Amino acid sequence: MAKVVLVGYGQMLYSLIEGIESSNHEILGVFRNDRRLNSKFKLFFKDIFNPSKDYTIIKSKKLYDIKGESVNNTKFYEEIQKLNPDMIICGSWGEKFKHDILNLLPCINFHPALLPKNRGANPYFWTIYLNQKVTGLTIHFMNEKFDKGDIILQEAVTIDENETGESLKDKTTRLARAMVKDFLNLYDKNQIQPIKQNEIYASYEPQLSLNEIIVDLTKSKEDVYRHLRALHPWAMPYIKIARRYVKIPNFEFLEINEKTQNLKPYSIIENNSKYFILKGNDFLIKVKK
Repeated sequence: MAKVVLVGYGQMLYSLIEGIESSNHEILGVFRNDRRLNSKFKLFFKDIFNPSKDYTIIKSKKLYDIKGESVNNTKFYEEIQKLNPDMIICGSWGEKFKHDILNLLPCINFHPALLPKNRGANPYFWTIYLNQKVTGLTIHFMNEKFDKGDIILQEAVTIDENETGESLKDKTTRLARAMVKDFLNLYDKNQIQPIKQNEIYASYEPQLSLNEIIVDLTKSKEDVYRHLRALHPWAMPYIKIARRYVKIPNFEFLEINEKTQNLKPYSIIENNSKYFILKGNDFLIKVKK
C-alpha cells in the first residue's frame, strides 16, 4: 500500500483525495497553495476568519497540513523527509519541482490534457479555444521541465459543442478520481511502464494574457462562441470598442436582419440602461449591463 503526499489545490486536489482514500492507500499529508500565496502571518488569520475550501477539506478529513512556503524550500524538504512517503502526487500547481525533491522520491503529476500536446497553463481554456475535439488526462513522472516527464497513464475525454472551461474541468477532475486508483493499483503490482513523450507532437500554451480575454467580433459566430465558452469561468471576456474595453458579463446571440447585415462589425445597434447590441461578423451580440 502506497503512502502518498499530495500537492495541489482546487477540484483536482479534491478528486485525488477522494480517489486515494477510496483505494485504501494512505495520504500522509497535503501541501496546499495557500502556503505559497500567503505569508505565515496572513495565513494564520485567513485560516481562522476566511479559510479556503482547500483548508476546510484538509481539516474535515483530518489530513496533515504540511508546512512550508514552496515545494522547493528547506521546510518542505524537511517535512517530506520526516513523513517519508513513497511518492508525491501533484494535482494543479504553478511551481517547477527542483532537483532536491525530484531526486529524493518519485513525483507524479496529473496534467489535464493529452501530453505532449497542451503542455503549460490552463489546458481547459486552450483546448476549447483552439477548437480541439478531444482532450484528456495524463499521469506522468515529473522532472525539472514543465509537463515533459515520461507518461504513465492517459485517458481521453471528448470536448462537446457547448463545452465550457468549467464543464471540461469537471469532466477531467472526475476522471482523475478514477485514474489515481488505476495508477496506485499498477504501483502496488510493480507494473508501471513509463513511455517517453514524443516531441514531434508537443505544444505549449502560456498563462492567459490580455490578448486571450479580448473577443474579436470580426470572427465568425462559431469562433466567438467558442472563445466565450473557453473563458468561462477563468476570466471576464471583454470587447474593445475604439479605445475602451467593455465587459461581457452576460451575452446572447441574435440573428442578423436586412437592416444590419451590411453594417461593419462593432456597429452599435441599440444601447440602453439594461443592455447594448453590437454587430459582429455574421451575428449580433446582445450584452447585458
